[in-house]
Amino acid sequence: MSTEQRVLDVVLSFAEDDTLPDLLRHVVESACDLIEAPYGALAVVNGHRELLEFTAQDGQAHITSGDPRSIGVADFLGATIKVHDETFGNLFLAGKAEFTDRDRDVLTALATAAGSAIEHIDRYEKTRKREVWLRAAAVVTTKLLMGTKGREALYLVAKTARRTAHANFAAVVLPDHNGDLVIEVTDGGSYDAEGMRVPREGTVSYRVYESGEAECHDEGTVPTVPGPCAVVPLAVGDRTIGVVIVARPVGEPSFDDPELIEAFAAQAALVLEFTRAQGDTERLAVLEERDRIARDLHDLVIQRLFGLGLGLQGLTGMSTNPQLTERISGFVEEVDHTIREIRRTIFSLQEPPSGSTSLRGQLLNAVYESARLLGFEPNVSLEGPLDTVVPDQLRPDLLATLREALTNVVRHARAMHVAVAVSVNRTMTRLELVVKDDGRGLPLADDSGGVPHHAGGLANMAARARRHHGDCVVDSIPGAGVSIIWFVPLVLQEARWR
Repeated sequence: MSTEQRVLDVVLSFAEDDTLPDLLRHVVESACDLIEAPYGALAVVNGHRELLEFTAQDGQAHITSGDPRSIGVADFLGATIKVHDETFGNLFLAGKAEFTDRDRDVLTALATAAGSAIEHIDRYEKTRKREVWLRAAAVVTTKLLMGTKGREALYLVAKTARRTAHANFAAVVLPDHNGDLVIEVTDGGSYDAEGMRVPREGTVSYRVYESGEAECHDEGTVPTVPGPCAVVPLAVGDRTIGVVIVARPVGEPSFDDPELIEAFAAQAALVLEFTRAQGDTERLAVLEERDRIARDLHDLVIQRLFGLGLGLQGLTGMSTNPQLTERISGFVEEVDHTIREIRRTIFSLQEPPSGSTSLRGQLLNAVYESARLLGFEPNVSLEGPLDTVVPDQLRPDLLATLREALTNVVRHARAMHVAVAVSVNRTMTRLELVVKDDGRGLPLADDSGGVPHHAGGLANMAARARRHHGDCVVDSIPGAGVSIIWFVPLVLQEARWR
């Protein structure tokens, strides 16, 4: 068989190799065989500076680390292997007494064919990796859409990223309510980093989070990750909601496909945001339904029960039968008890799902506590976005003022009716508390010429209002009750605590 035919057969056989290591060994072995050189080597010009050697004596190919010039021979024949118009490596032969021009042509042909075969394998490998990452993204998407939520969803993202990237460690890092990055979940690795805060200065995670651009680093570059790592953003459009970290042990290859990991993270981020928004929508629907039920109970059921109770009370004056009057009074008490139970139900319906007490709930609680001492329940009106507009710093003084006003009614007023109204106006610039009773009114000071006495609790209410740039107005008519109007400006309040 002629040399040309042998070279053609070898070139065609390169297409049978499925992996890059097999192809490189095949190239070195074929070059040594065709040119009859006892020693061959292929130096790959990449980050590892690998040197793939083949010797005819032992018939074995092996990989060592080092510079291609470490072959240690003076007379050798070489040819450059190019892939995508860039140098991939250099093919060397040595140990032959004399290399001819024909040997040089054969080696050049093998190097050119090897470059084409390597390019084909590179495209195939990229396509395969892309399919693997697409399948991983599809699996995560399906599981998240089928109901995987919360931390379990984050674990799923980290675990899938680690396995698909052939890494030994993965983490999902998200910002907390202060904007500080925190390692939410981890998968793999030999240490527990969950809950750790990421320093702002000089960290790859913060750089990627702020820039939205993925970064890959070799081993030893990132202090907390000794091996090679890739840090990619969890991005939804132009907004970055976190980062994903994948890392390999020391000595493992670097990540050469950050765009695939980034595409996976973008898909995962999109689905995470969708499921979070879906959960918010479901919770909002539940809250709206609970609010509707609470309104119906208050506006329809309680009002009808009030009417029923008043009607029964009217019957007691029309009856001359003591037993019948007693039974009707018992029914009135049952109606009052039912109204109290319904109000407690309304209170529970207006509580947030988290279990923390809302401002509305705290106000109702304060009113219901006073009902036991008053002997009746005050009328309550709560208007406006109290839970969302009133700052947390203002709420203790509002509640303290309400309790003190009701306590004064219990101690001094001898009232039969009390009305409590807490409201935020439509422009959301003023919070107002009004407490009215039909009691005796404020006592008059002997030395004030008939001016109501404002000492003690009323002075405390006024001081609390002025603390927030507000005021407290008290109107008293002897024998006709007291009206307390306590108000603060919300705009100044917001600016003060900003």
